[in-house]
Amino acid sequence: MHKYAIGALFFLGIWFVLFACVRKSRKPMLWSSLALGHAGPISQYWHVRDYWSPIYIAKIQIGNWVFGLEDYLFAFAFAGICSGIFDLLARKSGQKELLQFDPMGFLGSILFGLACLLVMGVLIVFLKLNSLHAIVVAFLISAAIILARRPKLITPAVQAAFIAAVAMWIFYRGFFLQLFPRIVSEWWNVNALSGMTMGGVPIEEVIWAWTAALFAGPAIRYCMGRSIDTKLMKIVIQDPPEKYGDSPTLDSSEISNANQ
Repeated sequence: MHKYAIGALFFLGIWFVLFACVRKSRKPMLWSSLALGHAGPISQYWHVRDYWSPIYIAKIQIGNWVFGLEDYLFAFAFAGICSGIFDLLARKSGQKELLQFDPMGFLGSILFGLACLLVMGVLIVFLKLNSLHAIVVAFLISAAIILARRPKLITPAVQAAFIAAVAMWIFYRGFFLQLFPRIVSEWWNVNALSGMTMGGVPIEEVIWAWTAALFAGPAIRYCMGRSIDTKLMKIVIQDPPEKYGDSPTLDSSEISNANQ
């Protein structure tokens, strides 16, 4: 039975449900999924060596790099779900809806994801961390950069991360382990696990979900918002206060976009 595919399709189903329910968060969901989906296959370069050995419908191997379509589908869905939950919470806290696609911001999101994976690789090669610990640290570093620069995103990011961690535990405890009760012993490298579980769910999986969501949730809004801030600065520079004898006047749409 194609167990990994079933798990990936479960999350893809959640993605579609969330996409249908949160209309105003659809764009960041899709942008985040497309920008960060690559992390799934790339991270497997290290994960399959020391953390787990999933079985793919069609294994793809390039040298020592082994991955499958399931890796991309899961990462696509999980990134979008985290972004959708975060965006919903961010808007409830006063952040504006993301309306316009920003090519440079989208490219920045892709590069940010690749930089996170680069940090993961550096930690593995030079500090000899196992791949799970390395990606968790890389997520935390990446999230810290975002939240330090955009402190208003801290609360929705932490909330979204908590929801993602709980959802991951429910997925394993209420669904995956019910279908495949021996999956942990069959796929995971027990030497890479701490042995701590939450109702049979390795705590590493819950921690991974929390840190991944802490980064993936706000990443799109952070990267898209940077170009908006730059546009606002250009408006102020082009129309300096002296021109009006007072502070420059911005129309409501400019102010709304700048607050995103």
